[in-house]
Amino acid sequence: MFVVKWVVRHQDENPVEVEDSVLTNLDEIVASCKERLYGVRLRFTTHPPDGFIVCDENGKELRRWFGPVAPHV
Repeated sequence: MFVVKWVVRHQDENPVEVEDSVLTNLDEIVASCKERLYGVRLRFTTHPPDGFIVCDENGKELRRWFGPVAPHV
């Protein structure tokens, strides 16, 4: 089992959302999360995640990915 933590850059100790993954292949989880990031950001408009961390069932970090930093307007 894998856990996905949706996080804001430099605030990964306080995830926006944590979910269990139904997928069992680490590469597939990462690819799926990259595709889903935009939709997850739309659900959390006040504090949207800009990346995710994939952990195993023991909480050990396996993969981390962050999108490009959005410019401040």
